[in-house]
Amino acid sequence: MLKPGGTTEIRAVPWGAPEAVGLRREFTEQSDLRLYPLLFGHLASRPAWDADDAATGRAVLLTLVADVDGRPAGHAALRTPEVGAPEGALEVTRVFVRAGARRRGVASMLLAHLVGTARDRGAKSLVLGTGPSQPEAIATYRRHGFRPVEPYPPYDRFSAPPYDMYGPALCFAKPL
Repeated sequence: MLKPGGTTEIRAVPWGAPEAVGLRREFTEQSDLRLYPLLFGHLASRPAWDADDAATGRAVLLTLVADVDGRPAGHAALRTPEVGAPEGALEVTRVFVRAGARRRGVASMLLAHLVGTARDRGAKSLVLGTGPSQPEAIATYRRHGFRPVEPYPPYDRFSAPPYDMYGPALCFAKPL
């Protein structure tokens, strides 16, 4: 249990750091598998999840872990987006905060670090994709200046059958 008013520290870690892997696995279980089981059900298999996570990690430029009261409680990463994304953009991915650390500014701190890093790298904007069943995430991104944009690869394929069963993917961008 996290105590109210505790300390939060944001630190950069390798993509494969055990605490980062654990947070991403928890994200998959609580988000992808629970909210979108027909799209991501195959990730319930540990070998499939490991392969998918490794593939995502190849494009990652920065992985952040937020420690609250000395324990890993949040995760976010910055990566090079797929071809077809807005030119000059970097992509925010795998933003997750454990339930006990939510509403304490952890996601805001993670996003602020990603924005700073993207600016330092000369990015023109940040982009991200999320799903229609994640209203809290959408509200957080909007509060931080992200605005809707047309879906870009790979999210554009989620707006057509057979991938559109949960509604279209939602993409957002924030000019830097």
